[in-house]
Amino acid sequence: MVCAHLTAMNRPHPLRTSSSPVLAYEIAGEGPDVLFLHGIGGNRRNWVGQLDHFSSAYRAIAVDMRGYGDSDGIVDPFEFPEFVDDIIRLPNELNVDQVHVVGLSMGGLVAQALYGRAPERVKSLTLVACRSAAEAMPHGPNRDAFIRARLGPLREGGAKRLAESLAPELLGPNASVCATEQVMDSLRLIRPESYERVMHARMRVGSMLSPQTIAVPTLVLAADQDRVAPAEQMRELANLISSAKFVLIKDAGHLINLEQAERFNAELSAFLNECEAG
Repeated sequence: MVCAHLTAMNRPHPLRTSSSPVLAYEIAGEGPDVLFLHGIGGNRRNWVGQLDHFSSAYRAIAVDMRGYGDSDGIVDPFEFPEFVDDIIRLPNELNVDQVHVVGLSMGGLVAQALYGRAPERVKSLTLVACRSAAEAMPHGPNRDAFIRARLGPLREGGAKRLAESLAPELLGPNASVCATEQVMDSLRLIRPESYERVMHARMRVGSMLSPQTIAVPTLVLAADQDRVAPAEQMRELANLISSAKFVLIKDAGHLINLEQAERFNAELSAFLNECEAG
């Protein structure tokens, strides 16, 4: 078995947007477009397993958001909705009218906000292990703990210390060696200054979308061992969306697509195929 993070090292050089800030992205396959959005500690390479799987029937697109991977960095002033400004440029540059949008964690917030900004461009939504865009940050002690867990280690020892501290929280207890190594590699690639700016922008953001207004087919994916976006939180989000289907994936933590790639791909494939057939 070849670990996905090792496969990612041999991927082709990314494509780049022609407009600024420049975003790096990768495309695999031909067919209806599926856009994958990573989380706050990720990059486009987190989706290598999905690019390979979905390229047989879809045009799979994974992007490095601003401040991540091979995309341009984040400079002040920066506000969270600017991620949406960036992402909406991709369909424009690719001359695509509509895309299926798949967002994990922070990427799920961006996906919801993208729908709120341009619903006509979104064919379906897949929201994975994320919060509702109506409330991007937790409140009270949970908010303080969230901030401490991310900024504390980063300030103490940079991306390496953050990876050592945060990876166990993101993974389930039975995570494979491959999944663990991929998460660690992803976190080590974080740019500390950009990460801090994203965190502060997220703390300032207000409601970006009421989930009740989502009117496209929506798949809500949760994991039974997720401590960041617990299954009950995801079930509540699904209950707010009239068009949503809720699926719970067992034996996985927060990064479901890495820990349970086969099940994740199967559920997403069935959903996308149903959307296209419908």
